[in-house]
Amino acid sequence: MVPMVTDKITLIPLLIFICFVTGFSQPTRPAVEMKFHEMRFSRPPLVYLYFDVVLHNDRAGPRWFLLPSNLGPGTASVATKGGVDGVEVFAPRGKGRVIIGHFLGTGGFQALLLPAHAEVRLRMFPISFWGDLPDRLAIEVATAKRLTIGSEDARTWFKVNPTSSVKSDVAEIPTSSTRMVRSRHTPDRKEVASLIEEDKRFEVQVPLGRK
Repeated sequence: MVPMVTDKITLIPLLIFICFVTGFSQPTRPAVEMKFHEMRFSRPPLVYLYFDVVLHNDRAGPRWFLLPSNLGPGTASVATKGGVDGVEVFAPRGKGRVIIGHFLGTGGFQALLLPAHAEVRLRMFPISFWGDLPDRLAIEVATAKRLTIGSEDARTWFKVNPTSSVKSDVAEIPTSSTRMVRSRHTPDRKEVASLIEEDKRFEVQVPLGRK
């Protein structure tokens, strides 16, 4: 019987240690959270969709977050095909600083630069949809250590510091024309390639909540 008592005594500190570590560990936050907010119909087959978006950068360094500007059948994954010929830079008002670059062209997308350990909340974030709407969307978001447009670092295209605050919250439509602060286009509007040093890609399933 003595070995059994010894084994029990040995296990007690181990169980206490496991409970201590488990109790103080923090759950991993998703890098991207998206919830459908509303839709506004334009000339068919175009529909403007608006989402509540939360972006978390839990990395030790800054990361670009790249979100699509258009969705629909046959749409390529963000920053994989096509090129860009310009950017519109938006600085919506809210708590903290948020800068959004809407890159235009056949490979267009929307980009935000988050510092380490940042959280950015955006309400009424717009994404266009072309075609017949499904009941659920699979929206792909990419994070990147570096973003290059043509032969230049993407930061130079913004003409302002593109880094958002560590903590920010925007309630208005973030890409409203009244919040555009800069723009830039390529000579003759010729497209150039966008290249990313990819970190991760996330596919977010978003129900559209239509009856």
